[in-house]
Amino acid sequence: MRTNIQLDDDLIREARKHSNAKTKRGLIEEALATFIEVRSAGKKRAAYAERLQGIQGKLGGIRLREKPSDVLRQDRSR
Repeated sequence: MRTNIQLDDDLIREARKHSNAKTKRGLIEEALATFIEVRSAGKKRAAYAERLQGIQGKLGGIRLREKPSDVLRQDRSR
């Protein structure tokens, strides 16, 4: 897709310090790929946290005979 945009020269200069891109186009493509990666990871973390909270809610009423830390200590001492 062809697009003409005005970019902040200082921002481009700073971004180039953190990139191996040789062209502005390469720099923008790298920035967009990084943006997508970061946002996708954030959504995955949020979904995981939501599932974990649901599981913890379901397990909230279960009482264990031993504390998990005691079980780990016993396992490590073997």
